[in-house]
Amino acid sequence: MNCSINTKFVIPTFLERNQLKMNHVCFYLLLLTTACGMLFTFLPRISAQLWKFSSASGARSLSMRAVLVDKPGPPDESMRLAHDVPVPQAAPGELLIQVAYTGLNRADLLQRMGRYNPPKGASNIMGLEVSGLVKQVGPGNVGMASRFRPGDRVMALLAGGGYADYVNVSAELAIRIPDSMSLRDAGALPEAWLTAYQLLSFVGSIRSGERVLVHAGASGVGTAALQLAKQLFGAVPFATAGSAEKCSLAVRLGAERCFNYREQPDWPAELLSATSSAGVNVLLDCIGAAHLGANARVLATDARWVLYGLMGGADLPPEQASGFLGALLSKRASLIATLLRNRPDEYKARLVSEFAERAMPLFESGRLRPVIDSEFPFAQVAAAHTKMQSNANLGKILLAVNPQLELEKRQEL
Repeated sequence: MNCSINTKFVIPTFLERNQLKMNHVCFYLLLLTTACGMLFTFLPRISAQLWKFSSASGARSLSMRAVLVDKPGPPDESMRLAHDVPVPQAAPGELLIQVAYTGLNRADLLQRMGRYNPPKGASNIMGLEVSGLVKQVGPGNVGMASRFRPGDRVMALLAGGGYADYVNVSAELAIRIPDSMSLRDAGALPEAWLTAYQLLSFVGSIRSGERVLVHAGASGVGTAALQLAKQLFGAVPFATAGSAEKCSLAVRLGAERCFNYREQPDWPAELLSATSSAGVNVLLDCIGAAHLGANARVLATDARWVLYGLMGGADLPPEQASGFLGALLSKRASLIATLLRNRPDEYKARLVSEFAERAMPLFESGRLRPVIDSEFPFAQVAAAHTKMQSNANLGKILLAVNPQLELEKRQEL
């Protein structure tokens, strides 16, 4: 028997078979690579479409509590707490926040009375600021949304929608809450403090060493502006308020002097005396017509008068209007009117980013602090509005929408 092996034919056959197997492996690897590339290319689009579908069906099945205004009028006649409002969904680039607290603002009162409509595209539910927990992050990890995760503690600036269990907001308008700050304190920050920062920096162009007058020094914006002016911008703040108690608070927050306009009707003369007749470089005015003539008296040369509210009316009394333009002209003063709610999102995003970078560290160090007057259960929204209308509050009034979130989150940690 011939047991020899013919290597001439065996070795090529062996190599050919292995080459064929390698070709198959390469082919399948190529298919897999192509499929993965297509998956990563189209996954965000598919995800967004699935999100829209699930959001549409989820909105029909999930409901929440929200305060609705049935008709303009007094607090106890115009509002109701509904329990069947569809839960909004976070679109790409947005966050869905489960609300712990929402702060009251003058704009809420005006909206309830039918005198301040929400900007185009905004929720018609009241509420311009919230604190709470991220419930959902919009699909696609778009922009700033990629920095947040479900369960994160956040505060957010809104164009509307805060008087509800849930609200969706652009991630660019949300700020992560420091560990040292409670959800309750954070609920008092976004609208009031961002407004104050905008008035002083973006609009008023405040500089270190300048003098600033803050009307309504014990209000939410007022208490924020006094602290920011002194602690962040190095300015010298003065204030007006309507009671000795409010003036005492303003001084504790950093005001050099606070003038009780009810008991000191000639407060402009006292302010000029306190500034050696120099006046103020920046004036934050939420009053309007009632202080028109007095404001013109206390302006320094090249002053910036920032008008952001009309609590004292918009109609100018003839005796105050007389000589008003001449006073502005002689002092080369600027009168600038501004609102925050109807600003573009790009402007608000820049404001939020700058505030988070410059001001938030001062909260962690204790140099800045929110001032909270009172807290009302969500169902007592009418009582909260009534208190704000009475001008009796010192600092912010909060609605406790889901205050239990604070304890639940702490227990998780």
